[in-house]
Amino acid sequence: MFETLLDNIAQNSTFRHIHPGTKILLGLGSLLICLVSPTPVVPLISGIILSLVLLIPARISPLVYGELLIAPAIFTACSIIVLLFMLGGGDVIWRFSPVSWINLTITDNAVRHAILILFRVFGCTISLFFIALTTPMTDLFNIMKRCRIPVELIDLMMIMYRYIFITYEQAREIWQAQIMRLGYSRVKESIRSFSMLCGMLFISSWIAGEGLIHAMDCRCYDGIMPSLDPAEPVQMQSLFPALLYLAGLIAVLLMITTGVVVIP
Repeated sequence: MFETLLDNIAQNSTFRHIHPGTKILLGLGSLLICLVSPTPVVPLISGIILSLVLLIPARISPLVYGELLIAPAIFTACSIIVLLFMLGGGDVIWRFSPVSWINLTITDNAVRHAILILFRVFGCTISLFFIALTTPMTDLFNIMKRCRIPVELIDLMMIMYRYIFITYEQAREIWQAQIMRLGYSRVKESIRSFSMLCGMLFISSWIAGEGLIHAMDCRCYDGIMPSLDPAEPVQMQSLFPALLYLAGLIAVLLMITTGVVVIP
């Protein structure tokens, strides 16, 4: 299953025993810097550095890492193509008008904004992948508890996280069975098969939810799911490089915004 793959990567990462707060600080800090950057240089630098960190010190498989980037890359490419035609301003560099009521144009201002958004998405995606591929979900939930987030909300998130992928696995199995029986060979059959798929998922999810409630009641569930939370101290040998990296990104951002470094 997909979540098993991500959890195995995080568990086997060489960054597994680093304090999760340090990794979250590094990932969220770089994400915020990429979001506020007015130039694509900073997100590009952040994405490249964090990718190298994941591939070399963290020892993430390049093939697995590339497969994880395919979905956001496709979504981003489709969004950028749409933005090129939606954003205006500046000089027209390309125009397509086959008929009088269709006028598709791309301006230089739209290209600049699209490039900025592209690199922002790249930097932010790599920052989130850094957290996901180095920090198991149990550590993230424990960090939420330390931040005084309501326990009921964390328990609900744990259940939702688990059953999202269970439902996905069930949908995949049903869809494969329908494909083998030519359930999507025609339009009418496709609509019928898809409706049956949705109905089966709803019924199975309802039954699984009732089974979970009965199982929790049998185990004397009192509103809080106990979990192990080993108190790992924050180590300066890992915290200092993270702070140095964020300080370097902020310095580059300030030099570009103040005009010390001019980016054409």
